[in-house]
Amino acid sequence: MSEIDRLIHEFTDANADRCWIVSQLEESGDQRVLSLFLRTLADFKEEDVLRIEIMKSFVMRDDPAPNHTRIANTVVDVVTNDPDELVRQHAANALKGYTDVDGVLAVLESLVKNESEDIDVRHNALAAISTNAANEGCRAALLRLASVSELGRYAQRRLNGE
Repeated sequence: MSEIDRLIHEFTDANADRCWIVSQLEESGDQRVLSLFLRTLADFKEEDVLRIEIMKSFVMRDDPAPNHTRIANTVVDVVTNDPDELVRQHAANALKGYTDVDGVLAVLESLVKNESEDIDVRHNALAAISTNAANEGCRAALLRLASVSELGRYAQRRLNGE
């Protein structure tokens, strides 16, 4: 049994340290690992700390482009539908690597504009866009967000190169 097989099997054990397992698997390009991560992330009944650990791994992973849509769609579902603010904060941050996926930039922009959304979710959504300011679509989003109350000044600052 390979190390990846062993860790995937161990992940199903109720007594396993699943956050540690995520840290061991996070750099794996094995599609079974990605599927496990996405299944776990999509399950809103899973432990928040585990789901956050998975989203943190997405920030560091170097997945091939064909996987970006699968990852982005799952994280978008989390950021728009999960009831937990902390989980949504991490989801907004995790999307910074996927602003090129159809629909992600629109979701991030709508989060920033939504004054009833948690302020940290909004900040992380803006940071995800700002991180990619060299991208034409993100730059255009920053221009549109420059007039948003509370956060517009940060978008303008990024546009000014500060």
